[in-house]
Amino acid sequence: MTDQIYYKVQYPLKKAINIIKRIDPDDPFNGKEITREELAEIDSFLRLWNSEGKQNLQDVISKLKKIQ
Repeated sequence: MTDQIYYKVQYPLKKAINIIKRIDPDDPFNGKEITREELAEIDSFLRLWNSEGKQNLQDVISKLKKIQ
């Protein structure tokens, strides 16, 4: 179960956060350029989240509640 949480939720979130941090940790409007690859990674993460990531997280939470 922990592996599922990591690979389906934590890892994609970590990747997205790291991309955002590289863009600018303090001010999102300081003029730094975002590469096409970074935009593609962010887009990929958002598409995954919208298509199945949110539901996967809800499923994991439901399973955890049942085993308490």
